[in-house]
Amino acid sequence: MTTPAAQRQSAASGPEQALDRARYRDVFCISEFRAIFAANVVSMLGTVVAAVALTVLVYQQTRSAALAASVMTLSFLPYLFGGVLLGAAADRLPARRALVACDLASAGLVGCMVIPGTPLVVLLGLLFTTGLISPVYQGVRSALLPDVLPPGPPYIVGRSIMRLVAQSAQIAGYGAGGLLLAAMSPRGALLADALSFAASGLVLRFGLVRRPAAGTRSASMAKDSLTGLRAALGHGPTRRVLLFSWLVPACAVAPEALAAPYATLVGQPARAAGFLLMGIPIGTVLADVVAARLLTSRQQRRIIVGSALLSFVPLVAFAAKPGLAPALALLLTAGLGSAWAAGIDGVLIEVAPPHLRNRALALATAGLMFTQGLGFALWGVIGQYAPLTVTIPLAAVVGGIAVMALRPARRRSGRRQGFTAPSARRS
Repeated sequence: MTTPAAQRQSAASGPEQALDRARYRDVFCISEFRAIFAANVVSMLGTVVAAVALTVLVYQQTRSAALAASVMTLSFLPYLFGGVLLGAAADRLPARRALVACDLASAGLVGCMVIPGTPLVVLLGLLFTTGLISPVYQGVRSALLPDVLPPGPPYIVGRSIMRLVAQSAQIAGYGAGGLLLAAMSPRGALLADALSFAASGLVLRFGLVRRPAAGTRSASMAKDSLTGLRAALGHGPTRRVLLFSWLVPACAVAPEALAAPYATLVGQPARAAGFLLMGIPIGTVLADVVAARLLTSRQQRRIIVGSALLSFVPLVAFAAKPGLAPALALLLTAGLGSAWAAGIDGVLIEVAPPHLRNRALALATAGLMFTQGLGFALWGVIGQYAPLTVTIPLAAVVGGIAVMALRPARRRSGRRQGFTAPSARRS
């Protein structure tokens, strides 16, 4: 197997670096990245299908829409605990061993859900426990990517590909879940998810190079994680990037959180919400392809503010109660605003001190998932008491304020952009 150092040297050479761009084949030629990508595709599709299956299974057992909806809540909530108390795993555990162990543990937990007669409280407990593993897995994988991929454009393209998998899984996975449930029982679909985790673990076991842990075990996992959390958030530029990457998506999810009631509001059946839920992911996929593949690093930085604002400008039009087709077009346009993510990826790697890089990357992933879940809950509650034609534009206004308050500032040298602390910007 080609060593990571040789891969980085090979990928860093050639005309693409001179153009400050990378091609997809520049990252897919790296065997370790191919393994990470393949494992991610398998496990993500399995997870999305399992979410559909478990929601149906809970509803079949209880006939309660609230309990069925709790499946999605329990998918986000563990990121708070896992991200805070287990964030040190990215430094303390050897990457390959940690990723394989997470996959196998998830396979075992999901496999337990398949057992007939499993009480509802046990099913939800297994789901929550599986959710605690996710921030560890994603944090370790996020910290591993800069070691696998060359710095600069190849890393940005690699991160973009990971987002493409997640968004595509949302677009295709829910449809695949519906088709799968038409052919087998919910427990059969859960069994398929367990097998997908096992397959992902095998791919990673034989596709990744063994690496030692980056840090030492000087304290308990929880204490070390809390120390790293304080250090990352205590570093002004890193904190600013993290807050931007959390708060912007937390506001942008408002129309997704309210998709079902909005479909009803415009005279459509609630199931039409599925079409609305496809809008932002499709736009995000297109934005990632364009921003990560076609723009230079400097251009990616320059569009952060403009594209982030584009995520919210179309949402203001929901004050006019557009119909299903116009609403879908607006959401697709809002999804195009996700192009800011490519620039933020590069900024975070740049501003985070080397000893905090792994913690910052793990924290970025866990915080994103948790704040998105919090955003779903927040805008759902507001939409319960305020008109949807007010709630969605309100989310747009709050999001726009967050963008402008945390926007990147061009450094005096003019050679690159970064996120600076407010005091530095005033000076």
